[in-house]
Amino acid sequence: MKRKDNWEDKMKDVLTLECDGLTVSQDLKDRIDEKIRTSQEAGNMKHLSWKKLVIGVAAGCLLISGGVFAAGRVVSVSSHSDWRDGCSSYSGMAQQEKKLGYAVDSVEQFSNGYRFEKAVVGEEQGKDQDKNQVYTAKFMSVVYARDAEPTVSLYIEKPSVALPRLKPADETRVCGDITLNYKSATHKFVPPNYELTEEDKVNQEKDNYAIAYGSDKVEIQKSAEVEWMKDGIRYQLLGFDLNLTADEMFDMAEEIMGTK
Repeated sequence: MKRKDNWEDKMKDVLTLECDGLTVSQDLKDRIDEKIRTSQEAGNMKHLSWKKLVIGVAAGCLLISGGVFAAGRVVSVSSHSDWRDGCSSYSGMAQQEKKLGYAVDSVEQFSNGYRFEKAVVGEEQGKDQDKNQVYTAKFMSVVYARDAEPTVSLYIEKPSVALPRLKPADETRVCGDITLNYKSATHKFVPPNYELTEEDKVNQEKDNYAIAYGSDKVEIQKSAEVEWMKDGIRYQLLGFDLNLTADEMFDMAEEIMGTK
């Protein structure tokens, strides 16, 4: 059976935004335009799709709060990675950690059946409003798969600046001195000429709902994430339309940390 869409593949070339209160409207379009511009300069337009960009931007806005955008310095973040430079077996994680520059927590298989599929190290760049590069940083993406179900991705990085969580988590779990934060959100992808309904206008005011333009049809996806900090490293366990509860994702995070 063919597994459902690999969401990590859909997100690997998109913007990773760290923002608070960013509405998915002209701001979203500006971020997408920036990504398209930089991709044109790099000759990578063939690798872009509007849905990839929309998913990444919407997920970033809803799942990550505060940070460098609120500080008024960085206004756009672009990221890139090449899976040809990654690994498709867990034995290759040591080489990926060497590229990243530090050791990370990870597992080869979770007790719920999700197994390591692949991993890659990429780079993100932050720019100010004048397109000047403010910082560069490396990150790692690890993808886990289970049969034909949606994949779960583990995103790992050392934040360039402190990232205060301004939006409250839906649920939390404390493991020793580490707090796990669970956040879920709804993403409605609509065509460019879509007209908002009254219900849409109400929904888009919620901090866990985003309406994003650029899809070829109306589609609703639900995202779920568990995020935590350990030894100065941020971990985000993320997926879309998962058949997992918050507790099950907390359990997966604990397995990654080695506390379960």
